[in-house]
Amino acid sequence: MISHEEASALLDATMGTLHADITNETPQTGTGILDQWLDQLRDAANADALVDTMEQVKTRLKSDQFNSSELAELLNKLSEQTSEFSANMGSDGDMAIRLEGVASALRELGGQIGNGESLM
Repeated sequence: MISHEEASALLDATMGTLHADITNETPQTGTGILDQWLDQLRDAANADALVDTMEQVKTRLKSDQFNSSELAELLNKLSEQTSEFSANMGSDGDMAIRLEGVASALRELGGQIGNGESLM
């Protein structure tokens, strides 16, 4: 089980990745942070759908045939699932609020990619 400190560090790293200038990034930039989340969530209760979508995002990012609209859809789906996951966290601590921030950043990134801003 991930400690609060480890979860906070991972959330900080995630927000840094999501708020990076996407015009200066490659599609593979996000795969490292996805791997870290997948390592933590694979055994978590009620995270199967989230893990599945993360795996799909990772596959799309690594694909030689990068499709921006598919990635935008997946990021929006991941945003919704992250928001649902945060709601299940309860009001204990700041994790739910921070996960909502990640959900919002995912939604924003999906919108940017869907509107034609591309990764290198």
